[in-house]
Amino acid sequence: MSAVIDPVTLEIMRNRWRAVAEEMCAALVRASYSTNIKDRRDCSAAVALINGEVLAQAEIGTPLHLGIMPGVLRSVLKEFPVNRMQPGAMYITNLPYPEGPGHLPDVSMVSVIYQNSQPVALAATTAHHVDMGGYSPGSMPFGVTEIYQEGLQIPPTPIIRDGRVDEVLLRLINQNVRTQSEVRGDLLAQYAAAKIAEQRVADLFRREDPAELTRYMHAVLDHAERCMRAGIREIPDGVYPFEDYLDDDGVTDEPVKIAVTVTIEDDELTADFSGSSPQVAGPLNARLSAACAAVYFTCKAVIDPELPTSAGAYRPIHVHAPEGSVLQANFPAAIGNANILTDQRVVDVMLGALYQAVPDRVCAACSGEMNLVNLGGFDPRSGHYFNYVETYGGGQGAMNDQDGQDGIHTHLTNTRNAPVEVIERTYPLEVVRYGLVPDTEGAGQFRGGCGMQRVLRCLAPRITITVGADRRKFTPWGLAGGGNAAGSHLLLQSADGAKRELPTKVVAVLNAGDEIAIQTPGGGGWGDPARRSTASVAADVAHGLVSPQRAKEIYGH
Repeated sequence: MSAVIDPVTLEIMRNRWRAVAEEMCAALVRASYSTNIKDRRDCSAAVALINGEVLAQAEIGTPLHLGIMPGVLRSVLKEFPVNRMQPGAMYITNLPYPEGPGHLPDVSMVSVIYQNSQPVALAATTAHHVDMGGYSPGSMPFGVTEIYQEGLQIPPTPIIRDGRVDEVLLRLINQNVRTQSEVRGDLLAQYAAAKIAEQRVADLFRREDPAELTRYMHAVLDHAERCMRAGIREIPDGVYPFEDYLDDDGVTDEPVKIAVTVTIEDDELTADFSGSSPQVAGPLNARLSAACAAVYFTCKAVIDPELPTSAGAYRPIHVHAPEGSVLQANFPAAIGNANILTDQRVVDVMLGALYQAVPDRVCAACSGEMNLVNLGGFDPRSGHYFNYVETYGGGQGAMNDQDGQDGIHTHLTNTRNAPVEVIERTYPLEVVRYGLVPDTEGAGQFRGGCGMQRVLRCLAPRITITVGADRRKFTPWGLAGGGNAAGSHLLLQSADGAKRELPTKVVAVLNAGDEIAIQTPGGGGWGDPARRSTASVAADVAHGLVSPQRAKEIYGH
């Protein structure tokens, strides 16, 4: 008979491992160079068993990174099994094929943690680097049709050997990227995070009996599995289909369908994406590991939000997409913007399906895109290349008992906004306006959140802008009679005063004095707008979120 697992000890051990992952991520943020990581926290960290099963993850990172981490670990272990890894070595990759990070700017690093010369755990980090070369600054271009155009591809490769950086490899990487100082600094910050993991795990093994510690590592995963299975059993058995669309792929005007059939059977959940569009020409394709990340996030959020993030929770969840589809694209399909657009739509269709089973646990559609903005070029103040990258928040979808939040990152993105002061100090850009946009909410008894707008003025010549947005045609939907929210807009005002609307997916060149206004979608509403309380409508009008005219026409107040 196996030894009994003590629940108090289990909880202590679970939190100890999570603390290791959280400290790793905190070290990565503190040591990083780029605004995207040190200010926006576009990164993640994890500790895993030596077989690649994720034991604990830092939840200050992005949910998309967390969900893709199992694929990253599998891809590295396939090329470098633990018995071939050496103490003091660290392995780097950004290759999405066949499974790994979602796109090339997400660079992952993996190392083995040893105790008395025996491998006991893996440390892994993923960070969104501000440039990985390719067609346009930020390495997430539109106007491309294959991954070779998107940037430098790094298969699993040793970058640290015997505790020393492989300077030859690092020079090769730096030669292919525009922002060399930031990339080098952020890679070394990932190395620092791994060293923190080594120290903290060594502390744990000194304090605890190694056999008991190892036993409880497996117990943490088993506990997460039991919790997820118990949560799935609370959902009525059944088959729940839903579909939604991306406006286009950036190459043609054809909508891109994301379709799912969620099947609940006892304590297992299957998400089948058969019926989704075939892979597309533009860079909205993904591999299945990205769809898995979106499904895992949705299941955790709907079924058990307090459940610790670990591989055990994924065991009852099964995800399928046909080869050659937009969610399981074949090499060398362009893939760079799936993270910010396609994967968000996967969450939307999952929520739409689960609404049919547990309507009180889901929200209406959120903004449905991360609204990527990349601005890059030469900074005349320094003479060096710069690249500003940020994803912009939008409206959160309303729920059956509360409004959605305004101008917030939702679902797979958990990043912060870049402060105005940081943008203006670091880049040749001026923030002209920044705030919420009234009348962009999805109307309802509980309204969706408002979208936001940021207007940037270029202070240098020939700045290349890449924008990855969506939800202009297929705006965020409401539920239970709630209305759709306003969609995204991108307005360019040239220095001579001429104005024009740009496509949602675009690469363009801006000149000094040009202003670009980026507006994100709102969130869908919940319930009949006529049932919204007079006090709530009055408060929205007073706060400038709903105009008096809209209050009268839509809400009747």
